[in-house]
Amino acid sequence: PLVSGETLHDVQLGYRTAGTLNADRSNVIVFPTWFTGSSEDLLRNDKIGPGKLADTDRYFVIAVDALGNGISTSPSNSERQPGANFPPIQIDDMVNAAQALVTRHLDIDHVHAVMGISMGGMQTFQWLGQYPDFMDKAVPLDGTPKQTAYDLLVWQAHEQAIELLQAKGADKAEIMGLIDSLGLLTLWTPDWFVANVPPERLAVFRAENASGEEPMDPHDYLAQLRAMLAHDAYADFAAAEGGYPGRIAAAVLVVGVPGDHLVNPAPGKALAEAIGARYAEIQSNCGHIGTSCEAWKVEAIVNAFL
Repeated sequence: PLVSGETLHDVQLGYRTAGTLNADRSNVIVFPTWFTGSSEDLLRNDKIGPGKLADTDRYFVIAVDALGNGISTSPSNSERQPGANFPPIQIDDMVNAAQALVTRHLDIDHVHAVMGISMGGMQTFQWLGQYPDFMDKAVPLDGTPKQTAYDLLVWQAHEQAIELLQAKGADKAEIMGLIDSLGLLTLWTPDWFVANVPPERLAVFRAENASGEEPMDPHDYLAQLRAMLAHDAYADFAAAEGGYPGRIAAAVLVVGVPGDHLVNPAPGKALAEAIGARYAEIQSNCGHIGTSCEAWKVEAIVNAFL
């Protein structure tokens, strides 16, 4: 069952585990994926491993492929609800599915921490309200508990571009080629581009940062995009005593980059201040990629907190 009231059928979730589960099962970290990303991406990009952000020398890490990413149930792989027939999913649904995976399939009813990057950070913020007693600690990185007007403007532009191109009959490669370019506009900062990408190398840079040989299905992209557009943890728990902040029981470390042009850090910073949580501000001209550019620093801060 989805929060929209519709039903998603034949749900399957991809996941990967790394590290060793200890005897009392107290060293589990749940790590949801970022927007369009996969559990494989988390490992390939060194977010999970010995001494990394999720340190497998200390923790048993469960990386969960979010609904709509093309691996877990998505418009591109659903037999009964394919393409435009796929029901709308929300960040809440991603969290509910991951919680069911961990509790029902892996038989783990409490974890040391939930952490995630970007849309994974949005899921982490949602975990705090949805399952407040499920984790001891939470680390949302480059995420937000709710979208700002600028975030909505960025994501709505992506949504409208895809819808227009679909209406004109453009193929997957054409659609996702444009979306790649739109994404590059906000993934890094203008200062980073000026310092690191000479104009004569721009075409090469764009090619190097394209989707790859097989672009993501636009319907999958839209499914996760629209989940982010609807994301607002404050609205979800407005009726609860103390509202959304009042539900948070875990210790929280929020990590953000001031120059992030893709997911504005202000709501996360404001929440950290409201609940007395730690906020780690990472200075980098890399923008949304700042926590990766300063990975050694972020890993030290996160591991010390955990």
